[in-house]
Amino acid sequence: MSHLRFLLPFLLLSGALSAQGIQFEHTTFAEALNKAKTENKLLFMDAFTTWCGPCKMLTNQTFPDSAVGAYFNEHFVSLKMDMEKGEGIELARKYGVEVYPTLLFFQPDGIVAHRAAGFYPAAQFLQLGETAQDPKRNLYALETRYRSGDRDRPFLRQLIDARAAAYDPRAAALAGEYLDQETDLNTPENKQIILRFANDPTSKAFKFLVQNRKAFEPQVTEGEVTQFISQVFQNYLQTNPTLPPDKVQTLYATCYPEQGEKAASAYRLMYYQERSDFKNYTVSAVDHFKRFPTENPDELNEAAFLFVENTTDKAMLEHARTWAAKSVALHENTYNQLTLAKILAKQGKKTEAIKAAKRSSELGKATGMDNAQAQLLLKQLGQ
Repeated sequence: MSHLRFLLPFLLLSGALSAQGIQFEHTTFAEALNKAKTENKLLFMDAFTTWCGPCKMLTNQTFPDSAVGAYFNEHFVSLKMDMEKGEGIELARKYGVEVYPTLLFFQPDGIVAHRAAGFYPAAQFLQLGETAQDPKRNLYALETRYRSGDRDRPFLRQLIDARAAAYDPRAAALAGEYLDQETDLNTPENKQIILRFANDPTSKAFKFLVQNRKAFEPQVTEGEVTQFISQVFQNYLQTNPTLPPDKVQTLYATCYPEQGEKAASAYRLMYYQERSDFKNYTVSAVDHFKRFPTENPDELNEAAFLFVENTTDKAMLEHARTWAAKSVALHENTYNQLTLAKILAKQGKKTEAIKAAKRSSELGKATGMDNAQAQLLLKQLGQ
């Protein structure tokens, strides 16, 4: 009975520690790694920042879980490290920590056996720990197999998922390599990989998605497919800002086969305008409005205004006059009447120019818009 009195507090303490969840070391990285080596365990490091929401969720919801505590306290030495303070800054650089939380599992020799990122509920976090412990399934083992030349298809899918869980940008490259070798992209597994990783609009997988949208609808809606295509397209343009018009035209045709040529033509106008290349802009604008007539008065007026400000070519000015006149007919306002007046003045049609400038001034005054430019033009025309 006396022995039980002494033993009972230790049993209660042991149970309390498990109930408290993961017991983190309060020491340096080197000391924690040395302890892991002494105890023949992996070192688990929670790489966090104080401002990270998912980091706080792990701390408040997952780490205190009793089952998580029991498993991790038995199999790992655990350490929390603020990656923006002290030695955490150098550790973040050394181990390429760029997203938070990053969950690192080290072998006793300091090699990263496994890594993941983001928030994990308790059940999934336990699975993560088990994977890290498994010398056949952890990321280090998978990468070793890949470097040895293993290209088994199920294995590659497993490695893609492992890299993605670690927020490793190489996951997308591997997915592209995998999909390029597939003869049948229309399998559930391959369609899922396409939806997750086909971020290159020039790839075989992305073109398959665009050409077979309906095939993806059991997994996602038509709207989600359209949104994914648009996102890939916009991201590609943003990361390749100097893409020449002919390449952009091909890109539009790939992403939007129904309207690609019109969109590419509109992009050419924007491309030349941004670079103040008005010689090519004027030629492209004439071609654009000939092939794709518009009923948008603002679009017509903008093109006509750019012409009158940047060219003296008689033929080009006549195109601009036609657009400005159509803009006025569609929706008259002070701006398109002013554009028309400037074009007429540049063409030497003074009487018509004065009439349009006066009308622009009247519309501006009536609608509370600035009519100073119209008044200035009238003054230049001797009024």
